[in-house]
Amino acid sequence: MNHRSLATLAASVVIALAAACGGGEPPPAQPTNPPPSAAPADSTPPAASTAPVASAAPAASASAADATPPPPSQPGPGDWDKWSHEQKLAWMKVGVMPKMGPQFHDYDAKTYDDPKCGLCHGAGAKDGTFKMPNPDLPKLPATEAGFKVLATKHPKIFGFMAKQVEPTMASLLGEPAYDMKTKQGFGCFGCHTKK
Repeated sequence: MNHRSLATLAASVVIALAAACGGGEPPPAQPTNPPPSAAPADSTPPAASTAPVASAAPAASASAADATPPPPSQPGPGDWDKWSHEQKLAWMKVGVMPKMGPQFHDYDAKTYDDPKCGLCHGAGAKDGTFKMPNPDLPKLPATEAGFKVLATKHPKIFGFMAKQVEPTMASLLGEPAYDMKTKQGFGCFGCHTKK
């Protein structure tokens, strides 16, 4: 078979397939608003359309519309308790870990070489609950006298927790740091359980 016969056969197959699938090739689409350079020189410009312009963005699906959006920024006072699990998770990723991870690393780069969610949330980070306070963390004394003993025995970690971790975490959750006088605010028992 020569080259011309192959071209004729190919054209016949294309025509047959088009006919079998419902017709020939559709007419080329005409632009509704051709660019100025494409308009004939003697034509007048078309009148402005009053029809609404369709958005190029696809419509949101029902599941996307029902999804809780991530928090826009740091929570304010009382917001944390109102946020959904998804909002809290999003804030932990964008707000908490970028501050707390380096804080622990700077305190002790050997022990906290690569801080992750499990550092504070333990097994809750694996099962996705992130429940706090976390019973996997060291249990703390429930009395002021017990805290004084802890501060004496472990001054370095106690000072780090009291002066850096607690106030930073309180701020990141939109809460005041724990006040010994009022017994209010975010403190040790936001993360640790009592002995």
